[in-house]
Amino acid sequence: MSLISQLRSYLLRILHSFTHNTPNPPEGPADERESPSCRFPLDDDSSDALTLPDGRKLGYAQYGSRTGKPIFYLHGLPGARTEAACFEDLAIELDARIIATDRPGVGWSSPHPDRSLLDHPKDLEELAKHLQLEEYGVLVGTANITFYSKDTGISGGGPYALACAASLPAESLKCVSIVCGLGPPDIGMKGACWANWLGFTFGYRYFPTATGWYLKRQLAAHLDLSDEQRFQRLRQEVLRDKSMHEKDREIMNDESTLRLFLRTSRQSFSQGADAVVQDGQLMCKDLGFRVEDIRPDLPVQLWYGKHDVAVPLNHGIQIAARLGGRAALRIEDETHLSIWANCSEQVLKELVRCL
Repeated sequence: MSLISQLRSYLLRILHSFTHNTPNPPEGPADERESPSCRFPLDDDSSDALTLPDGRKLGYAQYGSRTGKPIFYLHGLPGARTEAACFEDLAIELDARIIATDRPGVGWSSPHPDRSLLDHPKDLEELAKHLQLEEYGVLVGTANITFYSKDTGISGGGPYALACAASLPAESLKCVSIVCGLGPPDIGMKGACWANWLGFTFGYRYFPTATGWYLKRQLAAHLDLSDEQRFQRLRQEVLRDKSMHEKDREIMNDESTLRLFLRTSRQSFSQGADAVVQDGQLMCKDLGFRVEDIRPDLPVQLWYGKHDVAVPLNHGIQIAARLGGRAALRIEDETHLSIWANCSEQVLKELVRCL
């Protein structure tokens, strides 16, 4: 397919979304709060906000054991702190303290218009001081499906985890685990689903405004609908998608998982789509550091799936090659979603062991 044809396909997709994906009028109050059955905590009892030295707010949530081994969780794209609620029971069992943050402009965090990837580790340092943490690990997971099936979001915490590895002090950061995380932009998106390939090859780079329009037309961003209305529509979309991988379908048929993802998407788009677009733009630029220069004594665990079409396996292979002997690459017979569902216990155990 020629470059012109690829661009035409991308723009037609946006136009189709804009003209054909208009939501029906809400069937009830948009701000109604249902109390559905869900095995994950959906409330804000675990959430708080820290005022940073420059006056910005940093939203964060804590899950698992409050006295356990501290692990900062970096959410996906789109994503929010609340996606880490899926760790609550497992983290208690493994004595882990999961601290998930909202990136700027997401959830409870203030926007930060001129930021770089390397600014977020500085925010984490401030949070670590506030929580009186001397040592901690960093985790990037795939615990988000803001967009269902093969049009899922991406593990956008990957570049931020690498930024943490490159800049946080050795006496504090003891280990990093990246699960299906996006790598440096020069790796490319060959092998990704068409939506992610187009988005990261063209959309975020050259058409950020159009990409923002596209994002706002998705079900995840329709915050005028109640979560119950969005839940029913998401279930219908899952049923209509005949191309979904069976491993993903099993996950998408779980009611608690869907409700948590919808809760997270509400946080992700609560301030609009600008922060999501900004996130994508930063991931398409030079990272501001070289992966090869990350300190050699830092243990880095890489978990990637053979059937992942959100973040191609090649990202894990290339990150491992650039890190050299300090990286442990695990390739699993999983998708972008199923690797977390089936490997999360192993991932957390390894992190806790390092701490």
